[in-house]
Amino acid sequence: MKACCNFRFWSVSFLSLKSSIESKINTPQRRMKLMQKSSDSDENLSSHHHTKYDLQTPHPIRSPSEKLESLARACEILGIDDFDVYGDFTANPPDTSHLRRFENELAEVLGKEDAVFMPSGVMAQNIALLIHSQSNRSREKNSEQKNMFACHHTSHLVLHEQNAYRDLLGMEALIISTSSKANENKEGYDNEIGTKPMSLVDVQNAFEDFENKFSMNDKEIPQLATLILEIPHRELGGKLTPYDDILQISKLCKQKGVKYHCDGARIFEAVAGYNHQNNEKILLKEVVEPFDSVYVSFYKGLGSISGAMLFGTKEFCDEARVWLRRFGGNLYTLLPYYASSWAGYRQNFCLQNGFEMGASDIQLMTFGDKVKKIVRVVNLLSTDDDIKSVVTFDPKIPETNMVHVYIKGSVSSLEKVRDEVESKYGIKVFKRIREISLHSQESALGYESMLELGIGDANGNIPDDVFLKGWKNVSYGLKQIQGST
Repeated sequence: MKACCNFRFWSVSFLSLKSSIESKINTPQRRMKLMQKSSDSDENLSSHHHTKYDLQTPHPIRSPSEKLESLARACEILGIDDFDVYGDFTANPPDTSHLRRFENELAEVLGKEDAVFMPSGVMAQNIALLIHSQSNRSREKNSEQKNMFACHHTSHLVLHEQNAYRDLLGMEALIISTSSKANENKEGYDNEIGTKPMSLVDVQNAFEDFENKFSMNDKEIPQLATLILEIPHRELGGKLTPYDDILQISKLCKQKGVKYHCDGARIFEAVAGYNHQNNEKILLKEVVEPFDSVYVSFYKGLGSISGAMLFGTKEFCDEARVWLRRFGGNLYTLLPYYASSWAGYRQNFCLQNGFEMGASDIQLMTFGDKVKKIVRVVNLLSTDDDIKSVVTFDPKIPETNMVHVYIKGSVSSLEKVRDEVESKYGIKVFKRIREISLHSQESALGYESMLELGIGDANGNIPDDVFLKGWKNVSYGLKQIQGST
């Protein structure tokens, strides 16, 4: 009875919010605001003292109230007229649940049997590791064996999750490092900076070293249960493991009895990158077909409030729902997150319009268009004498819609110059920037700072010459501070 009361309360609250929003959407004041926003002219750019162009922000910036307006609008468009309750796990048939329809829609697009929506990617990937570690092959072994998984040295699980795999799951990581091969002369890679993505050879060598380290008669030999491959490698500027290597690594994992998991937080960007590289049409389901399980994020390239999804066989996903409950991710309702994620997918991948309030001034771009945009911009900046004297890119030619930017200047100097350029021209060249470790290869080459540039609908619609103007003035101002003009 209590659950029913809660459900009625939230339903009434949502409908009241929706009614209030609808009464305000088409007010003359709001229409005037949107008209002023879209009619801002380029002609007087140098005379504006407010930020007109934000070169580093990929998604349109929306206030919380605008986001909630968009959420109500998404529910209208997607036909969401009631709340899910604890994931609607028992919905029968599943398509009677809006959440389960969303999961089924994405599972079909990725070519997997089933999918489970989750609040976060950290939760999704740790659950995947747990399930694979407890597979039949693992259970047949000594129960006291320590389970391990293999991943690249820049994996999110290693760098950003406070050793959750060890402290929560009791697992250890087999780190596959490619940093020693940074200077390998390979077409498309900078011979001075950067690290190449994980390849078939890297995995083969890691597996061989792992096997040689332990005697096959050793009862304490760990069980290598899973290999995680991130595509694209976010910490490497969006570099991609070669597509043929993905297929061959799958065969190797099958031979070794190792489950193959895809960290596909940016899988939509990866597919566009492969198509751009190969000048052909590779489907999303073809890229993820070799993997036993796949994780996808919705708040990164798809711009949702938050949310992730885990894909695999029906048996795998049924078990994932059990672990979701154990992890505390089976919330009373996931509606705000899954509705925002569904809308983000429909808008940014399917290019379905109408979800965002005030977005009529933003031209939706395919992920392929975003790759072409950043390749064009990086080429433009890399060939300018002023810019290339203090800035370099990794990779030299972007492989997805993102790239890392290395700069010969301190963070404090760059922030000072950035603010001056923004004040004078209305161009905010970057928001987020960080110092480079003094012990890094990049630091030894004179680079002091770096940032990540990713292209989305917001900055993707900014003219190329604005990027050139912004970065040219930052480079010029930086050299003035350094006394090298």
